[in-house]
Amino acid sequence: MHSEQRTSSEAIAEEAIYRRAGRLLGLSSPLHSEIDLTDRLERGLPLSVLDSLRTRVGLSNDELYELIAPRRTLERRAASRRPLSREEADRAVRIARVAAHAQRVFSGKPDYAQEWLRAPQPALHERAPLQVLKTDSGARAVEEILFGIEHGIFA
Repeated sequence: MHSEQRTSSEAIAEEAIYRRAGRLLGLSSPLHSEIDLTDRLERGLPLSVLDSLRTRVGLSNDELYELIAPRRTLERRAASRRPLSREEADRAVRIARVAAHAQRVFSGKPDYAQEWLRAPQPALHERAPLQVLKTDSGARAVEEILFGIEHGIFA
């Protein structure tokens, strides 16, 4: 019974990350799972998610250009009123998901999540979490660290 309760509470915590990630992206319909996220990515994401990431995650333009797509590429998309490509949208979602997890882990200190994402971490060979979010494996490494902090494995 205890393991069922733990699984249920972990599922609720995971759903909360997806809901928060959806809010960070400025999506109008809530996300509840990885499959909701996949469905949303397949429909495409508007460029407005970048504005949401700027304001709700605190990303600078330079960080967006480095993590999602070069400035000229995003300017061309805006001029032609096209949504983000699937790859760009996937990168935006990756950032939102990790930021949502960091915000949950550091919920007692709202600004600390943004600071933590920019601070060098020993487990990332002294790179900041934002620096390694360029790849899925980097995002997984950051999520492992956050999971460890959340569960008292890392100090």
